Formats: sequence, structure tokens, C-alpha cells
Amino acid sequence: MNQSSFKSGFVTLLGRPNVGKSTLLNKLIGQQISITADKPQTTRNNIRGIITEESYQAIILDTPGIHLPKNELHKRIVNYATQSIHDSDLIFFLTEPFPGQYNTIHNGDLSIIEHFKLPDQKIILVINKIDQSNPESVLKTIGTLNERFNFTETVPISALKDKGLDTLKTFFPKYLPQGIPLFEADQMTDTPERVIVGEFVREQIMRNCFQEVPYGAAVVIDAFKEEKRKINIFATIFVEKETHKRIIIGKQGSMLKKVGTLSRQKIERLLGVDVYLSLHVKVAKNWINNPRKLSEFGYSDLKA
Repeated sequence: MNQSSFKSGFVTLLGRPNVGKSTLLNKLIGQQISITADKPQTTRNNIRGIITEESYQAIILDTPGIHLPKNELHKRIVNYATQSIHDSDLIFFLTEPFPGQYNTIHNGDLSIIEHFKLPDQKIILVINKIDQSNPESVLKTIGTLNERFNFTETVPISALKDKGLDTLKTFFPKYLPQGIPLFEADQMTDTPERVIVGEFVREQIMRNCFQEVPYGAAVVIDAFKEEKRKINIFATIFVEKETHKRIIIGKQGSMLKKVGTLSRQKIERLLGVDVYLSLHVKVAKNWINNPRKLSEFGYSDLKA
């Protein structure tokens, strides 16, 4: 490793909810650490992945989707994303092709672009989900967005289909500043395992109970006990209402068992050992607007 030419720095994935940021992060590092679901506001916490190659180390931040906050929880998670704009060496701004005959930039994209005000900031326009669109829409989207803002580069990709990702990786040694590795070469994330485990449980709630329990579930890891050949994990799922608690538990515990089984399978793949996962459900009324509860559940108050 030539330290004099080595590049290292922080890369932020930025965009509206559900444009594919978490899928892109997982694909870039080659392992799932950020949860995905075909629902808005899947990601709440800032999850960081690490890519280390011979000439660079990129610390990649998957941010919550930027949107108009409707409650204290939304306000805090949007603040995470907007703050990351100022702390990044390189930004990948993700969006998707204009749908059909629609030729106007989405208001959500415009609100994000308004935050791009720092001089000399390297911002890559990434048009994701090109596999779900036609070339004309992709080209129209690229042209319209570049008229609005002078992006450093523009790349059409499909994170789901692994198209264009090699091009994105060339930007790490090209645009990151000179520096030293901040993490070990084989480290894929600096996000604590407890946080990722909690997110895996919440992912299964999003996938299986979203229509009945939208947004209002938080997962807290109460205990994470490592044994020789097994890890025992005890977690509490907090919801806003008694009706939500009944839905997540399900008839004779069927839904909670399903969420637990699917979560455990992913956790075991991540940790590489057998896992015992114990889930309990409790009600914390209106926790999404309670500053003390939000902090207890891991959503600290950042000032954007």
C-alpha cells in the first residue's frame, strides 16, 4: 500500500425515501448491513459500510430518506441525513428516472438539492432503477437534473441488478482526499452488531406488518450474550398502541414467531454462529413524539 497516494474519506448516500440507498450500500460492500423493504422510511439509523482496496478506503453512509417531517421521530432522522451533507467528502445523490411522461423534478429531489451549497463539494448524480425504465426517460432525467445543478458526474445504475456499480467504485480513488486507512482492511462496517440486529428485526416487522403498523415500531436490544457456539439475544419491540401489539404478536403468537424466525436467519448469516432470539412486545404510547423515549430507543437529537 502506497501511503503517499492512498485515498480515504466519507461517502454519503443521499436521496428520497425508497430510491434504493440501502440496496446500493449492501451491494457495494457485498453483505447486508442495512435493511431493505419496499416501503418508505425503511432506514432510520445511519448505517456505515466500509470498502478497502489497494488504493483507497471508503466509509459509506446510508442515510434515512429526506422528506417533510411529520413528527419528532421524522424530524430527528431527517436531521441525520442533512447533517451528513456537511460531513462528507463525496456524495452520491440517488434518484430514479421520471415515470412515464412526467418531465418535472420531484419536489423531494428539489428540497435535497437546496442543501448542496458547500463550495467544491463532489456530488455524483446516480440515476437508480434504470432496469425499470426506458432509455428515453433516463436521458430526460439526467438532462433535467443537470440543468438544475452542476453535478460532478452522472451515472445511471441498477443497484438491484449490479449495473453501473463498478463505475461508482472508480470515484472513490478519484475524488476522496489523500489519507490513511481509518479501519482494518477486512472490516465491513463500524456499526455495532446490536444496532444491526435491531434493524434486522425491524425489517421483518416492516415487511410483514407494515400496512397495520406503519412506522410505529422500535426495537431495543436488551441483552447480547455470547457463548462458545451461540449468541443469546433478548430484544423488546416497542409500539404505540395496544392494537399494534396484538398485530405483531398475531394469533397464538404466530406473527411474532414469523418475525423472530426470519430475523434470526439473517442474524445468523451476519454473525456466523447459531443464535437464540427472544422477542417481547411492549406499548410506549406516542413514543414517536416523546423526546425522552426517542433518545432511549437510540434516536438522538441532532441539530441540523
